[in-house]
Amino acid sequence: MKIASSVLALTVAVLPLAAVAVSANDGREALSPRMMPTAAGSPSSLSTGSAAAGACNQILPPNAPGVVTPAIARSGLPCAIAFDSRLPFNLVNAQQAFDFNSWLTFVALSAPPGGSGGDAPGAWEGWQDLSSLMLPGGAVPPPFGTSVAPPAICSGAGRGAPVLRMISKTPVTPTVSVAGQPLNTGPLIDQNGNYARYQILVNKPMYDYVVANRLYSRAGQSAFKGPIQFPGGNDGTGSVGAIVVKAAWKIMGQNDNQARFHVVRGYVYTPASQGIRANCNIRSLGLVGLHIVHKTTNEPQWNWATFEQVDNVPSSPGPSGHFNFYNPGCTAACRVNLQPPQPWNPAVQPFPGGFRSQIARTTRYPTEALRSVARWNPQFRAALRGSVLANYQLITTQWPTAPTSKTDPNGAPFPLFAANTTMETYVQGNVPQASSSCMACHGNATAASGRTSDFSFILEKAQ
Repeated sequence: MKIASSVLALTVAVLPLAAVAVSANDGREALSPRMMPTAAGSPSSLSTGSAAAGACNQILPPNAPGVVTPAIARSGLPCAIAFDSRLPFNLVNAQQAFDFNSWLTFVALSAPPGGSGGDAPGAWEGWQDLSSLMLPGGAVPPPFGTSVAPPAICSGAGRGAPVLRMISKTPVTPTVSVAGQPLNTGPLIDQNGNYARYQILVNKPMYDYVVANRLYSRAGQSAFKGPIQFPGGNDGTGSVGAIVVKAAWKIMGQNDNQARFHVVRGYVYTPASQGIRANCNIRSLGLVGLHIVHKTTNEPQWNWATFEQVDNVPSSPGPSGHFNFYNPGCTAACRVNLQPPQPWNPAVQPFPGGFRSQIARTTRYPTEALRSVARWNPQFRAALRGSVLANYQLITTQWPTAPTSKTDPNGAPFPLFAANTTMETYVQGNVPQASSSCMACHGNATAASGRTSDFSFILEKAQ
């Protein structure tokens, strides 16, 4: 069947998540049905969040008037998307299933162990950081969950403290233009004048695949003969599948209420580059953005969920209050979504000349996506009351409507465009071939060897 979807129109105004979209047929292929005959709101099995647990959370979204309870919100990590076979399989119900799954995954991976309401590192923070996976000279990575030693200039933060060296979601040299990187992006400067910092981490199934096939080195990639296909999550086998997390952090500073953030103590490291001396400081950093990218057997193009801290940018025009990346008192003089002037030297903070990023949400989403987050965000945030996770919101989940399509290797993504204001800051919008679409971008990913790399740019970092 053909499903009427939405044409996404570009706007440069400050847009709420509840912005209205214009509907029209976009010519996508018929949705591929994927059903799970499990009773809604009751888990058939619960997961500890470990791939070794062999159990997958298959709980289904509660049907109205039922709501997400604390027990549902914390019910565990799904291995795949669970659909209620009693409901029509259309864009409305499918989007709600994918978004519900995204929230379950976010909580399972981010909540402190033991279900406490405080703030502590989540499971994903113990995964393998890109800098400890793709090593100089193509060296063998250390065991999963362990990091290479921090730079000698960094000390005092304690064992396992993250080293945050990236000033963009793509690893770039601080003073060099990122024009050659996917979706030409750049640094983000908060309202205190500090650079946002970024991490990329992979879970154990993805780490195991990379190490077993020696894909961490150019030599290993050249010797590898088969197609690169990361493992997919599957309820039948109990496999979680490959998951990648991209995290955006801001340095906690003036007017920042740390109680509203998931906070870590880590190294803010700037490597030496083009006349810049290496610099490393210990700082408290608050999580402001999170991509969770999960490959499943039924969605070989992966599922792309993106979350933000609720104070990043305004949700409506004419706001008041404190935002991480927007100044309500500077409208006419502050150009929206403007890259900082170069050169970029994150060792010098605050940013010279008083520059602060003035960021607005400009990607418009189809009605089905807007209604879905309007349903789940309030319910999950209420169920998480007392936890810092209640201060985060799902922006959207992009997923393949036609994963086995013979004409679109990207699987006809829906929504067509998706952007996180902290990571796709300067490529938001709804312009084909120019605006952020996770699957369309990552469908072009290749390894260092030049072969396609299963929607992941990680392998191109091999040496």
